[in-house]
Amino acid sequence: MLVPLVLLVIALCMTSCGDQQTELDSVPIQAEVAIAPLEVDSLAINAKKALLAYPALTDANCEQFLLDWAKNRPDRRYKLSTSMGEIALETFSDAPLHSANFQYKVKRGYYMPSEFVRIVPEFVVQGGNSEDSRAQEMRWLIGKHTLPAEFRSNRLHFRGALAMGRTYKGNPNKRSASYDFYLVVGRRVTRAELARVEREKGISYTEAQKERYVREGGTPHLDFEHTVFGQMVSGFEVLDLLAEVDTDASDWPLRRQEFRLEAVVDVKSTRDDFVN
Repeated sequence: MLVPLVLLVIALCMTSCGDQQTELDSVPIQAEVAIAPLEVDSLAINAKKALLAYPALTDANCEQFLLDWAKNRPDRRYKLSTSMGEIALETFSDAPLHSANFQYKVKRGYYMPSEFVRIVPEFVVQGGNSEDSRAQEMRWLIGKHTLPAEFRSNRLHFRGALAMGRTYKGNPNKRSASYDFYLVVGRRVTRAELARVEREKGISYTEAQKERYVREGGTPHLDFEHTVFGQMVSGFEVLDLLAEVDTDASDWPLRRQEFRLEAVVDVKSTRDDFVN
């Protein structure tokens, strides 16, 4: 009886294994998945190539590079688009290095967009030195550098002046920052105040400059401390609106005040150049 029982067990196992194999064989084999080739973002690649096409700027190489780069590039007028409206700017040919630097940063798209980071009523609206990730990457790509001062006796901090920020500590030559600019909102200035500035700085304003400060206002205590390299052409009402936005204790706007800067060729100056 033992042999037939063993044969029966073997037969059952073979039947069961055969059924399992049949079930396994019946599972459909998945068709090979076609892997699509990665799409190449040509615009991104071209943009990166453009960023890397120029050397990273330093204090040692920026002056020669910027002046050479600006040759045959006559752009001097710009449109500053803000949340409050548009401001027209122009730069001065007798501050060639600062003007070239501003033009270069605009052409590289650094200010597309950027933001105002310091706003003080009756003083300045300052921007360009944003801490967002894009701005930090752009500064790394373009290069960390400062600019030698370009002071001129006729380039003063009247209302609407365009000037460059700078650090005060460890900067005896008053070299300018290369990304951080400001517009002078200013306030009315008295002749007594101008006399005090003249005495403290050892300078002399012309009568026309004094009259302009009294009439239009400005920030004379910044004269010969920061390089003035341009001025507003229009949009003073926009500047006043920006100067009144809410800020924190460090003068940083509570709401992001984004702006964009681009070169234009059809803006005509509606103001005379700074008084000589």
